[in-house]
Amino acid sequence: MTRQFFTLLTAATLCVSLTATAGAFANPGSTNADKSNAVSQLENRDQRLEQHVQTTTGGGRQAIVLQRRQVQQLIERIKAGESVDPREIDKLLRESPQ
Repeated sequence: MTRQFFTLLTAATLCVSLTATAGAFANPGSTNADKSNAVSQLENRDQRLEQHVQTTTGGGRQAIVLQRRQVQQLIERIKAGESVDPREIDKLLRESPQ
């Protein structure tokens, strides 16, 4: 009985520890605000690129189409809950249409 008691006590202690650790690593609600802000900025960027595509011809148009597709894929990844490097977002927001 003593061995079973200590096994249960150890298991309970481990469960409590894991729960506390998971809570410590969970990000507060600002993460959702950050994601929605990034998605909003990227959607604005997508709209601007769409306007450039409509007024550009030739090879420059293909470069803009490529940039637009990268922005759309990044939006999809963020909405799907994937981890996205903030530098990747910044890079796409800073690139100017060709």
